Amino acid sequence: MTINNPLLRRSQSAPIENPYERYGLRENPFPDSPTVTPDSSDPRVNGAIYCRELRVKEEAQFERLLIPKPGQPEPRRIGLLMDYATRRGRGIGKTAFLNEQRRRIMEDLGDQLTSGFYVLLAAHVTPEGGGRTRKFWQFVRLLARSLNSNRCIAAAIWRLRAFSGEITDEVLAKVDPSDLGSTLGNDEWLQSQHVNILFGLNPAVKRALLRSGVREQVAESLAQDGHSPEAWERHFLLRQSDHWWRNDGNILVFDDLVRLFHAAEVNRLLLLVDEIEKIVVPQNSQERRTFTDDLRRYFVDGPYQSVYTHFYSLLLTIHPYIQELLTPHWQAAGLDRVCAMSGPTAKEYTVYFYPLDAEDAAVPLVLTYLDYFRISSHQKGVLNPFDADSVVEALRLAGGIPGHMLTLLRLVLERAVQEQWEVITSNQVRAIYESEVPSEPSNEIDLGQLPPVQIDLMNEE
Repeated sequence: MTINNPLLRRSQSAPIENPYERYGLRENPFPDSPTVTPDSSDPRVNGAIYCRELRVKEEAQFERLLIPKPGQPEPRRIGLLMDYATRRGRGIGKTAFLNEQRRRIMEDLGDQLTSGFYVLLAAHVTPEGGGRTRKFWQFVRLLARSLNSNRCIAAAIWRLRAFSGEITDEVLAKVDPSDLGSTLGNDEWLQSQHVNILFGLNPAVKRALLRSGVREQVAESLAQDGHSPEAWERHFLLRQSDHWWRNDGNILVFDDLVRLFHAAEVNRLLLLVDEIEKIVVPQNSQERRTFTDDLRRYFVDGPYQSVYTHFYSLLLTIHPYIQELLTPHWQAAGLDRVCAMSGPTAKEYTVYFYPLDAEDAAVPLVLTYLDYFRISSHQKGVLNPFDADSVVEALRLAGGIPGHMLTLLRLVLERAVQEQWEVITSNQVRAIYESEVPSEPSNEIDLGQLPPVQIDLMNEE
């Protein structure tokens, strides 16, 4: 029976058309926002498309400050990634950079970066907005969830399973070194290899954790579910109340989990904290002071395993406006002696991010995105439909901020498809920029518009 009521019509698949095929592209390769979202499945916005050659100096400084290597000084306990590009701090590539450093470390647990001498883990930590991470206990909860979601905890459990003696050498030889989760983290696979999970492997992991000093409840939970980030999130992290996080969260992150990592023979873990303005801006003056005092206590001189063993390295992503807000509290807490936030020695603790030079950076950056979406590999390495001057002009108009340049080029390519341009020139890029300057949709405070005293008064309790 046919129903003619349009409100009850069935949905239909639209005809599949690719308007970008004329340029040899599967789709528009450029993002619709300068913001990187690591959890997105879209490679244009999750950091999967990354041009390493544009940040060689920054990467070298990152390694010098935070990566342990034979013959190199002890890595910094606290470091800074400083954005000097814009008061708003969006689009220069900090998040993509952090995500790439995390990926490099987790890919082989620091084997290549440390020349095989150390085992490293890394977590990319993004605070929640709206004041939901203004208190230190909330920050601690965020750290725990990030260590879990970034598979740091799972990686440690996988290693403990391999070291347990409950898995034979023949089975371990079958483990995929590039994907431990599909084998050591997969109970079904292990059972298919005749490994006794319930009465052999899990109890052995728990015994190892207890020997390392992990508390009974946490050891039991990690042994049962720690191999699966989803399971441990569901069965342990989400079941803890705010009261528990206020009283026990610090013990979990700075004692229990450090003992877990040591049992798994992990030497160091990098906490790469992004968008610290989401923590600092909602805080009043007293909260900022308390927060910096807690940073010192849990990362520098408090009675915790993390401090005794210098296990965590903390990298805080910051820009000049937040630096102004934090510096007096940072100095009052004595953190300037651990990590200088200002003054002539700040460069010894900081990875500086500057705008890109249009002449040097525009072409390789655009080629990276175009090549990712090329239909044919034979078309890779060419700028078509852009000419070189057009992409250089786009980065110049964007003030050297790569995220803003890429969103501009998305608009340009959309217009090129609509009007069937054969070649995109600098004049066309400039015309679209002047008529449709791309901006990032956001409800967040534009930090460049508020002086420090206004922010403090707005948030005082």
